[in-house]
Parts: sequence; C-alpha cells; structure tokens
Amino acid sequence: MASILSRVKARLGRHGVGRTLNYIFFVVCLERCGIRINNEFILDPSSAGADPTTKDGFALEKLTSMEQLSDSDVDFLGNYGELSAFGNRFARGQICLIVRADNGDLAGAYWYGPRESDGISRDGMIDHCFTRHDYRGHGLYPWALRYIASTTSGQGGDDFSRLYIECSAFNYSSAAGIRKAGFVHSESVLTIGNLAILRW
Repeated sequence: MASILSRVKARLGRHGVGRTLNYIFFVVCLERCGIRINNEFILDPSSAGADPTTKDGFALEKLTSMEQLSDSDVDFLGNYGELSAFGNRFARGQICLIVRADNGDLAGAYWYGPRESDGISRDGMIDHCFTRHDYRGHGLYPWALRYIASTTSGQGGDDFSRLYIECSAFNYSSAAGIRKAGFVHSESVLTIGNLAILRW
C-alpha cells in the first residue's frame, strides 16, 4: 500500500488529478484481481563495476540471519509489516543487503539470491527491495543494486552467471533506479495469480 501511495503522490505532481485517479483505478483493479504486469531487467555485464561500501551518511551491510538485526531494526520492520517476510527470506537462504544511516537507522533493504529456475543455470535474482520514505532521494536504491551486481556477478564475483531484477510495470521510479544501476529491460510478463500468461 505504501508503494502505491508514493506512486500516486508522484503522479499527482506530474499528471494532475484526473489522470491520476484513472491510474489508481486501473492499478487497484488489476492487483485486486491477481493480475500483474512486471518488467524484467537483466544486468548489462559491461556496467558491473565495484561500488564503495560507504557513501556520505550511509554504509552497506550484508545480513544472512535475523540475529544480525538490531532491536531498533526489529521494531521498525514490525511496524512496517516486514518482520515475518524477513524471517521467511532468511529461511530460504536469501541474503539481505541493507543500507544503514549514520544515525543507526535501517534506511533500505534489498534482497537477492539464486533465481528459481531449472536448477542448472546459475542465475541470480534481486527482489523485494525497499527504501524508507524519509531516506528517498539519496540514490540509495541504484547504489545498493550496483554493489550487489559488482560483488555477485561478472568480473566482481562468480556467484551468478546472470543477474535479474523485476518490478511492476507501473512502478516508474523503481524502473528508473534499476536502469541507473546498469540493468537493461529484457522482457515484460503478464501474470494471473502465480501463472505467467504472456511474455513480450
């Protein structure tokens, strides 16, 4: 819900009330019916270069278990509705790259791990990323994505042969951050429930 509200606010500034209300109606109807249109991006191998683990006011940390979260992280994630999702993702063996602000706040979380596929390919997938609203506008999302790319694929690492990321076709700000991090659009996917109906 928070991501929809942020998209609505951004669209109000760009397109006015009428077009924004049409957009809300369209997106909510699709999502309530279990219909999603996602864009899939793949890392451009030539763009994977090492990024520093710190930038003005922020630092990156890799987490592999709930025990690495501070008490304030647990409180924030509980209030944000993310705590059980964190536990489930750690249990599946995913890694969470977090951005920590100088004041100790968890400013963003970006999950990655093996892509669910045929079990033969060594593809990676970045998914379920969020940046706290009060820390947006600092370039944290593309910075974190570039760091994951530089340490897990291409010349920077050998965990994955290819690295993918998906986002909703209606999440324009996320797509912009993904492209800024060096990913290129590979395909769009229409899904109903968990079934991919159409790819283009």
